[in-house]
Amino acid sequence: MKKLIVSCFIFLGAFGLLKAQEGFAIKAGINNVTFDLDGFGSTSELGFYLGGSYTFDTNGEIQIEPSVLVSIVDDLNALYIPVMAKYGVSDQFNLQAGPQINYILEDIDNGAFGLDLGLGAGFDISDKLFLEARYAFEIIRDLDNGSINTLTVGVGYRID
Repeated sequence: MKKLIVSCFIFLGAFGLLKAQEGFAIKAGINNVTFDLDGFGSTSELGFYLGGSYTFDTNGEIQIEPSVLVSIVDDLNALYIPVMAKYGVSDQFNLQAGPQINYILEDIDNGAFGLDLGLGAGFDISDKLFLEARYAFEIIRDLDNGSINTLTVGVGYRID
């Protein structure tokens, strides 16, 4: 698992050198993972996440932000790799949407890899400090019955 996380950070670092890089950020916050199991109802677990991201400018209003986040909850630890397109509604507020690849770090028979659609918003408190919230809906996973969705709310710090 350590090799996977290190590989993801190396990939993001190399990708950042190829593009006009706006900056690296570290992120942390709480997350709520909901397991919706067909026939058994749904259950939610509260946990936390931490990780990092790079933000790339594509024009004045849109940015692309790939991240690598480790999610820790009681029964379902996971690695998330969201790639969000961020649309600047104002100087401080942005809307976010994009795919999120996830990998469950627990020992399960099937469904370790999944693909989600993330929708959210962010608010810049200052040039360095920001808040963001996102809900990710599962699109693809090889689970027999059910789905996994994630709500994340956190804070980030930009490192220039």
